Amino acid sequence: MLRSWRWRRLRGKVAARPALPARPGDACVDGAALYLNALKKGDESEAAQGLRQILAAAEHAIAPSGITREGSSLRQKQLASLYLQAWLAARRGGRPEQWRLAAIARGLIAALGAITLPGGLPEIGGDPRAAFDPIAEEDRAAAEELRRQAKLDDLEFLRADGWLRLDSGPWSGLWHCPTAGWPALDGLAHQDVTSFELHWRGEPLFIDPGSPPADAPELEALYRSHAVHSGISLDRRDPYPPDRANYDDAFRRDIAGPCPTLRSTADGVKIETDGYGRFGGHRQIERHWRFEGETMRIDDLILGTGRPLIERRLLTAWPVVKDGDALILGDRLRLTGDQPASLHPARRWTLGREQALTLIQFAGRCNLPWRGSLTVQPV
Repeated sequence: MLRSWRWRRLRGKVAARPALPARPGDACVDGAALYLNALKKGDESEAAQGLRQILAAAEHAIAPSGITREGSSLRQKQLASLYLQAWLAARRGGRPEQWRLAAIARGLIAALGAITLPGGLPEIGGDPRAAFDPIAEEDRAAAEELRRQAKLDDLEFLRADGWLRLDSGPWSGLWHCPTAGWPALDGLAHQDVTSFELHWRGEPLFIDPGSPPADAPELEALYRSHAVHSGISLDRRDPYPPDRANYDDAFRRDIAGPCPTLRSTADGVKIETDGYGRFGGHRQIERHWRFEGETMRIDDLILGTGRPLIERRLLTAWPVVKDGDALILGDRLRLTGDQPASLHPARRWTLGREQALTLIQFAGRCNLPWRGSLTVQPV
């Protein structure tokens, strides 16, 4: 809980500014539906209104790299499909807006390709409950040509917008970290800073749990939290507090420290976050994924003071069995850590379908500063 002096500062530091549209991706969806239906009816007035909406909404919903601002890979898939359909409809009618819609669709498809790992698209963040219309036979050649052109050649643009893709030998991984740390307001992002998805030899190994059905609000809240992600946490708290529309950037920094950093290193990926500093004692977390051939090691460093409960979690669909102090994953990989591991049943929702998972947890109270490591290597 935030200390009282910080709440007193809240009254003086929060800026009274208008909020951005809640879930701007929803505005894209509504605008695309209006535009496409209007073209079918031949209603130019409605088509112009829908076009204005999807173009304006794209400015809020899509970052410069072409990735969604809402922290959801399924939202990315939805928007890529929607703008592709809008472009195809404009192209069929020889409409002048087809070029602008093509540029937006190309950027979305390129970013979608960049975050799709060899074992499939990680379902990071919330599920917008998307419905995807099939491409008509007459449009398939044009759609395939646009997809062929869509490629994000410089992944630094993606990292600058909070997503990092890394391929190293048999390993392929995806990391998501909101650029300010705080999940997007009213968006689909989860409290998954320090989490990741990692595939080994083209198979998903450590995965994101996805999103449960929308008619289960308590379960949805649990899956939005840190508790079911492959990350690290202190005292069972989320890495960042809930955001509010009237918080300004200065206030966010005052409460949870500077923006986190997510970057590539010579041997892997590193993230640094100060979000837990809001509970006192500085408590900066540095997490470094290191790849060397078939071996992957996660080195964690927590600075600060105190004796928090440190929990490190890994979610996998692979069979897990104990072998002394180690864990054997699918008879192929060996996981070792510096603390005893416990195994817990978990679930993943893949586009609404349930899948059994195992949550591997390394936990204990430790004095700060603290270091720890987890290592995965072939059996």
